[in-house]
Amino acid sequence: MKKRLLSLILIIAMLLAILPAGNAFAEETVVLPYSEWALDDLVVGDTYNIYPMSWYEKDMDAPITHAQIRQLMAGIRLKLYYSGKVIEYNEQKYNLKSNMTVEEILEFLYTMISDYEFDGDIGITDGGNALEYMAKHNIFTGNEGELSLEDICTIEQACVIATRLITHIYNALDAASKGFLWKIESDVNTVYLLGSVHAANYYIYPFSDKILDAFAESDVLCVEANVLDISGDVEYLFMQYGMYNDGTQFKDHVSEETYQKTVQLGAMFGLSEETIALFKPWMIYNTFATLAATLAESEEELALSQKLGIDVKFLVDAYYTGKPIFELEGIEFQIKLYDSLSDELIEYLLNSTIDSIINGTQEADAVESDLWNLILYYWHEGDVEGFMENVAPLLTVSEFSDDAENADILPLIEEFIAKFITERDRGMADKIDGLLKAEGGLTYFIVVGSGHYISDYSVIDILKEKGYEVNQIK
Repeated sequence: MKKRLLSLILIIAMLLAILPAGNAFAEETVVLPYSEWALDDLVVGDTYNIYPMSWYEKDMDAPITHAQIRQLMAGIRLKLYYSGKVIEYNEQKYNLKSNMTVEEILEFLYTMISDYEFDGDIGITDGGNALEYMAKHNIFTGNEGELSLEDICTIEQACVIATRLITHIYNALDAASKGFLWKIESDVNTVYLLGSVHAANYYIYPFSDKILDAFAESDVLCVEANVLDISGDVEYLFMQYGMYNDGTQFKDHVSEETYQKTVQLGAMFGLSEETIALFKPWMIYNTFATLAATLAESEEELALSQKLGIDVKFLVDAYYTGKPIFELEGIEFQIKLYDSLSDELIEYLLNSTIDSIINGTQEADAVESDLWNLILYYWHEGDVEGFMENVAPLLTVSEFSDDAENADILPLIEEFIAKFITERDRGMADKIDGLLKAEGGLTYFIVVGSGHYISDYSVIDILKEKGYEVNQIK
């Protein structure tokens, strides 16, 4: 029973509830020093983990050093390994130095990837020419803003080249994430449905061209909530619904046992007792549940996993490309959803999550790790059937109703599933139906948690009932 409940809590955090757990504790946004010409590629490269983000704290226009080239090479090697397509690697010594030209960097990288044997063809031929290869696959274009072949290669230029190289190789090897993607066409409009994992990691990147092309051809991005909205209204909503304004504190609304356990766990993740006192139990639960789901060991790791979430990736892209953003629910809706949970339910969820972290057995740790990796694996492979068989059943009341020991908490689980899944699925399906029927001849790219698309009587099931033909794109 506890194992199944923990799984449900983790799925809610990863696939259904997008509200950013760290929003109330967030630091100010740092503006990164991109050059305009490099912006698109570096936004992509930041999700590949092939170069450290600390490089942005330096002069990106400075020549890349010997040590940095070695670091970049290590990042590329690791990314190639995680493609799952490497058969053999014949390592050799490379003549690396500081102040290498762009041409020398291109030739070095060509030599390095030539030393790999892949399960697939990346276009390397015997006697091939490095510069021709890099130009053919748009890894180096020489367009306005980029350096010339004779220029000393900068950190920025090297990162752009490495990013494009990884993108090309993953696409050539069919190693990019396929995701959960569907298409619906009405007489007027077109809708792409992409299932999201709200908190992810570097290894699901890059995405397949089919996903990226669907986004590119869309006129509007639709999400559950725009979590990049940092306006004063959002901050006010968190203060209004997530904090006590009546003179009471967290400890006045939970048992002494729950309070002490919350303070203990909060200290482990850098949340002081004074900070915890300000927030309602649902705010603390949301943070802890996401920490558990992502296996994060700190607020910093949690923030990173959320930044790598699929919703955030496309929100960032929409901002950079000027694509309009439409919310199916919105931050206010989701905040009110959490705030509407009964006191009994939220304390039960908070206790269950804390127990799974503080007193976690090897079995509990295995549940977290296995489920986290399983969901990301199914998403990477585009395996809807595997997800439906092994993950979706955990989102049903029937999974819990057969055990006599669940009698006392079954009403809480029913409330949980009704509010987080059933009611929201109906609301989302109705809004998508409205978009399909609206005037305008537009294409919408709709990104919501995968659990809303792949569950018992999901958004897709409801749309099929309304008469739409829904086709999966693999």
